Amino acid sequence: MDTTQILVTVAGAALIAGNLWFFFGKKATIKPVAKGALYACPMHPWITSNDPTADCSICGMKLVRSDEIST
Repeated sequence: MDTTQILVTVAGAALIAGNLWFFFGKKATIKPVAKGALYACPMHPWITSNDPTADCSICGMKLVRSDEIST
């Protein structure tokens, strides 16, 4: 192998490793919610808030009471 092939191989492996770390290396944090009404996005039910005027951070839809969402 010449130097160019080695550099391209190492750069490709580093790029793949960086992408894997970026997408799978972070730990998700789940914040506990306070007692009371809980609002969730109809399309993304894991997006929740205690604020009735909040919007979904993914699609922008208005959040609805979680007891109104049919699962």
